[in-house]
Amino acid sequence: MDKSLTKEILLITIPLSLLFAVYGMDFIGFYTSSPGEYSRSLSNVFWGFALTTIGLFVFPFLVNHFRWKKPQDYFGTTLGNRKAGLFFTLAYLPAVIILYINAKDPSMINTYPLSKDVLSSWSFFILYELLYIVFYYIPYEYFFRGVLQLGLSRSWGRWGSIAFVTVLTTALHATKPLPEIAGAAFAGLLLGYIADRTQSWFYPFIIHIVTGVSTDIFCSLFYLGVL
Repeated sequence: MDKSLTKEILLITIPLSLLFAVYGMDFIGFYTSSPGEYSRSLSNVFWGFALTTIGLFVFPFLVNHFRWKKPQDYFGTTLGNRKAGLFFTLAYLPAVIILYINAKDPSMINTYPLSKDVLSSWSFFILYELLYIVFYYIPYEYFFRGVLQLGLSRSWGRWGSIAFVTVLTTALHATKPLPEIAGAAFAGLLLGYIADRTQSWFYPFIIHIVTGVSTDIFCSLFYLGVL
């Protein structure tokens, strides 16, 4: 791999990650509803989605289109190894039980959904989750597992790139509840390995949305007293 490309990937990673920490990972945008309880306004959440899309998808996409000029499958925008991808995705589904248990944690219930305003109706909640998937999870996986990990793996190797992205994404979860921080470390290794095996960020994306949407559903049901 061209060393200059590795350097440029790392150079854009620094500002993009710092900005994402601000607008996409709950470092700002909170308001206090009662002592020890924090939430986000719905407008802040949607602004976070928009800025995440611009920062983690549109910007690196345009940099590649005009400067690096690599085919999109170079950064994992492909179905890759479908057989392995399907296996890993199906094998992950029983983990929903663990997500259910974790969702009972008061800190998780307090955090998810990102704004309790989305619970005004179930139809709005479904719309919110669709926006979450398209404007948050796609950019997240495209950049961290695709551009960053698969891009760096050609010079750093499998585990070097996986370790780097795992440390980075775990650090970005520093303000999240403890169960999620631990989950981010585990997910970094697991999803990184899956991305490498399949040469695609699509399967980590599917697993990530199963995790995120399930967590939102369970936390919402606990918050509303349904469970």
